[in-house]
Amino acid sequence: MAAGSSILKTFSLATGLRLARLCLSFFITCVLARHLGGAGFGQLAVAMATVSILLSIGELGFARYTVRELLKNGADQPAVLGTTMTARFTVSALLFVGLVSWVGWRTPEGSLLLLVYGTQLVTNPATEMLAWLEAHGKVSYAVVAQFTGFLVSACCMGLGVWNDAPLWFYALTYALEGWVFIGLSTWIFWRHGGRVRPGAFQWGRALSILSRSWPEMASQAALLLLFRLDTLMIEWLRGPEEAGVYGAAVRVSEMAYFVPGILAALFLPRLMVARENNAELYGRRVVDYLSTSVVLALLVAGGLLLFSPLMPLAFGEGFTRSAEMLRVHAWAFIPYAVGIARTQILTVEDRLLDNLPSVVVAVVINAWLNLEWVPTHGGVGAAWATLVSYTTAWVVWTYLSPPLRRNVSGFMTRALVGLPRFALLRARALIHS
Repeated sequence: MAAGSSILKTFSLATGLRLARLCLSFFITCVLARHLGGAGFGQLAVAMATVSILLSIGELGFARYTVRELLKNGADQPAVLGTTMTARFTVSALLFVGLVSWVGWRTPEGSLLLLVYGTQLVTNPATEMLAWLEAHGKVSYAVVAQFTGFLVSACCMGLGVWNDAPLWFYALTYALEGWVFIGLSTWIFWRHGGRVRPGAFQWGRALSILSRSWPEMASQAALLLLFRLDTLMIEWLRGPEEAGVYGAAVRVSEMAYFVPGILAALFLPRLMVARENNAELYGRRVVDYLSTSVVLALLVAGGLLLFSPLMPLAFGEGFTRSAEMLRVHAWAFIPYAVGIARTQILTVEDRLLDNLPSVVVAVVINAWLNLEWVPTHGGVGAAWATLVSYTTAWVVWTYLSPPLRRNVSGFMTRALVGLPRFALLRARALIHS
C-alpha cells in the first residue's frame, strides 16, 4: 500500500506541475509567436527539430537500460553510471563537433540557432543521473527540478520579448532550461547518496548495454525523426512561415505528451516485477496499462479538439490555419499514446528490436505523404501524414508484424475489447494496488 501511495503521490505531483507548466508554457509560446511571427517562430522550430534528433542519438538508448542495470541485485551503481555517462558524453561530443563542422562548411540558414541549441549535446549526458533517481523512487525530485528549469527559462524568455532580444536569445533560453534542470538534478543526486565513478568506465559493460540498447537508440532516433520530419519538410517545401504556423499546432499538441510519458515512467518498475514473478499478473497489468493509456488519450484528444478553435485568438490571426492542423493532431495523439505503451511493454520484455521496423515504416510513410501533400495543402497535409503514419506504426503494424503478433497484439485486443468496461476509477485502483 505504501508503494502504491508513493506512486499516486508522484503521479499527482508530476501531473500538477505539468499542468502548471502547460499553462505557463502556452502563455509564453503565444506571446513568443505573436512577437516573432510565423517566419521567426518557424526558424526556431526547425533548429530545435534538427538538434533534438542529434540529442536522441547521443542518448544511445541508455535511459531504460540504465535503470535496469541499477536495479540488478549487487549492482555497482557508481560504476554503472560512470560507464553510461562517459559513453554518452563521448558520442555527444563527437556529434557536437560534427554539427559545428557542418555549420562552418555549409553555413545553413539559422546557423547560430543550431549552434546555440547544439551546446546541449555536451551537457545532456548528465541526465543519466535521472535513471538513478527513478531506480530509487525519487522521480518527484526530478519533476520539481525540471519545473524549476522551465520557470527560469520562461522568465528569461519574457525578458527577451520585453527587450526585443535577437532570435538566438530565445534558443539560449530553451538550452538554459535544460542546464538548470541538469544542475538541480545533479545536486539532488549527490545529496541523496548517488555517486558516479567516471574512472570505472568499462568497455565491456558499455558494449554490453549498447548491444541491448541500440534498438532503443535507433527507435528513438527514428521516432524523433518521425516527430520532426514534418517541420523540416514543411520548411523545405513551403518555407519558414508555413513551418511556423504548423509549429504552433505542434507545440500545443506536444504539451499533452507528458501524460503517456509519466505513465511509462511509473509503470516500468511494476511491470518488470510482475513479469519476473507472476505471468498472469503481468498479463493483467499490461492490459490495464494499455486501457489506461487509451482512456487518458481519448480525454486529452477531446481537450485538444475543444481548444483548436481558439488558436487564432491565442497566437494571432496569422496562425488561423493552425486550428485545423491541431484538430488532426488531436486524433494522432491516440495512436501516439498506444505507441508509448507498446514500447514500454517491449522494453520490459527486452524486445525493443521488434519496435524498430514499425517506426521505420512510419518514417517512410510520413516522408512520402509529406512530399505528396505538403506542396498542395501545407501544414494540414503534414498533420494528416502524421495521423496516418502514427496509426500505421502503433496500431496496424502491431497486427501485421509476426513478432508483435506473438503476444502484444493479444494484449492490445483484450484492452480495446474491454475498453467500454474500463473506467477511470479502475485506473485509480490500479495505481493504488
